[in-house]
Amino acid sequence: MIQAFKILDDQIELIKTQEENSLKEAIWIDINEPSIEEMSLISKISSLPVPSLDEIQEIESSSHYESYDKGFQLNCLFLQLIGRDDNSNANVLFLVSQDNIITICQDEVPELRLLRKYFKKNTLQLLTPKEILIKLMEMKIDRVADTLEDSYKRLNKIGKNVLCVDSDGIEDAIEDLAQEDDTLGMIRLCLMDTQRDMLILQKRKSKWLDEEKEDISDILMDIDTLMPHNTFLSEKTDFLMNAAQGFINIQQNKIIKIFSIASVVFLPPTMIASIYGMNFRIMPELSWHYGYPFAILLIAISGIAPYLFFKKKGWL
Repeated sequence: MIQAFKILDDQIELIKTQEENSLKEAIWIDINEPSIEEMSLISKISSLPVPSLDEIQEIESSSHYESYDKGFQLNCLFLQLIGRDDNSNANVLFLVSQDNIITICQDEVPELRLLRKYFKKNTLQLLTPKEILIKLMEMKIDRVADTLEDSYKRLNKIGKNVLCVDSDGIEDAIEDLAQEDDTLGMIRLCLMDTQRDMLILQKRKSKWLDEEKEDISDILMDIDTLMPHNTFLSEKTDFLMNAAQGFINIQQNKIIKIFSIASVVFLPPTMIASIYGMNFRIMPELSWHYGYPFAILLIAISGIAPYLFFKKKGWL
């Protein structure tokens, strides 16, 4: 799906047709889940080489950035928080020239959707491709910061459940912590990827990017601030995970200890009962009038004595 915008009287306007001549007037062309026909159309109107869909998904350093005489290509990861088990990083291709900016992605990216919404309502004055690129990066960092803040709140809530020893939801907390750890890992990858992109643009020797050098420096400063926060949350997640597993081990050890003590407590009575259950002809207690009460009393004493001993030692 192609959505394109052009500048008309210093205002952003949606291009309602997808004809080749109309798209050539666009300052921003956004393509979501592109078809082969759409990729072919973009190749005709773009002043920069358009890679294939397979090449867009590559994130190796060699394919991450390409420089051309009329502009550059940039691959950038954007955080995707779709659902509990469907979180991922979406790779977005940027083709940036002095005339326009083209974004291509296989998934719907919230930052691109939000910027399209702003453009349709004409609430932003971004009149150059470089301004659009920088704005998307700023929106990306703002969203990552919000996600880290939400993650911090969730970890505090999970921590209260984990550190409450009598809580019955420790097993569920481990699952939540694993999900948080996965999300924090994707955030870290997203931040590192953005940092690499900004450093590339910062070092790029281009006059038409000079005005945005300060904005790029601000984004890098934000990343430098968020990276330690992400590390802190990752360490907190590891601590809570270890604490939860430790509490589970303690509970399991208590159960094992109860079974171990129970086996010791019942061992002497079992031995006495086994002895008097033997079928030997000569057993003096068999003909004794008080033999049965004596055996019962002996079994009770042999069971109570180990219990009192363990109680005195503090093992129960």
